Amino acid sequence: MSRPGLLMLIRRDLIRRPVRNGILVLCVAAVVGMQVAAALIDRASRRGLEIGIERLGADLVAVPRGLSGELMRSYMTGDAALFYMDRVFSQKIREFDFVDQVSEQVYIKSLSGASCCSAWNVFLIGFDPETDFTVRPWLKRKKDIVLGPDQILVGAAFDVEPGQTLKFYGREFEVAGILDPTGMGLDTTVFIPNDSAYLMAEESVTKAEKPLEIKRDQVSAVLVKLKPESEGGAPAYQAAYDLEMAIPEISVIQRDDLLIKVQKNLSDTLGALRSASYAVWPVTALLIGLVFAMAAHERMREIGLLRAMGATRIFVFRMILIEALMVAGCGMAIGLTASVSLVAGFSRLISMKLEVPFYWPAAADVAFIMIAASALALLTGVIAAMVPAVQSSLMEPYEAIRRGE
Repeated sequence: MSRPGLLMLIRRDLIRRPVRNGILVLCVAAVVGMQVAAALIDRASRRGLEIGIERLGADLVAVPRGLSGELMRSYMTGDAALFYMDRVFSQKIREFDFVDQVSEQVYIKSLSGASCCSAWNVFLIGFDPETDFTVRPWLKRKKDIVLGPDQILVGAAFDVEPGQTLKFYGREFEVAGILDPTGMGLDTTVFIPNDSAYLMAEESVTKAEKPLEIKRDQVSAVLVKLKPESEGGAPAYQAAYDLEMAIPEISVIQRDDLLIKVQKNLSDTLGALRSASYAVWPVTALLIGLVFAMAAHERMREIGLLRAMGATRIFVFRMILIEALMVAGCGMAIGLTASVSLVAGFSRLISMKLEVPFYWPAAADVAFIMIAASALALLTGVIAAMVPAVQSSLMEPYEAIRRGE
């Protein structure tokens, strides 16, 4: 029989059993969707972490004792970490021989529902342009820009352009530059020169709906760049230990701490997602096999008549196998579309809930993930339909007609 005749028979059978085929399609879509979602989140988080750590620039970050977790969460999600310590600790850190550069930052959060702030609940980071080695390297252009007293830098997620103004605590600032995306929470952060941040706090008593209470002798974090070991520096882990032992009032974060936290946050969630998909996959394959075995039994008379009319064993085998592949292919398309759309559309929420960075994977990585998931879906259809397809194709026409009566 001709190929058009084969496709017509397959189409007719698929339409005739919409509920059964719909359930199979959804099962395949669930398997594909969970696998693709887990792979995309995993790759996006790891890529975001790679880029974020590379652009962080600091080997160590010192914060008040016991608050390292709060800072790492802020880096990942962009939620403001509000804590302060005396600037004297910054000076003590500078005195260590293995320290090359030190730069101070001050953490602030804009007010919510206040007319004195043009953007609400935004993480504002005060930084020192004179000593900074972590922020300006992220600039898309003019990396050597000299900031004026009321000029700021904003993360890539802000929908603003250079030259526009933003107001915080009643003080207006001009956007001087946009930072490159990092995939971390810092993409939603605004960077203000420290002097302007302290002045903003002083003026907030009269200009803002609620005053900002920070003092000029307070900082939130001290970013540390270590000397190379060949020039008298120390490994990061040793330097962190020495700093914490000498200055018990601080906790010191290493770059590897961010990696460990991301891996921990990802392991439970992605493990559960993958485990669910692994559990659903054999059930889906078994369900497809059973349904097609039942369908083949129901169609015995039809198959016998087709054989009597000249249809070959190969024709019957192909008919059942292609039908299974079409069901699996439809589920594959739905699963791919749904998972990619949901992960892309809710990337910000995923980053916040899992406390991980999120930087959309490269096109080649996305293509590989989708191809692998598609192969899984089609393989599921082939394996599941193989037994009923072989059994139906081997049956003699008279025997098939007799069984179908």
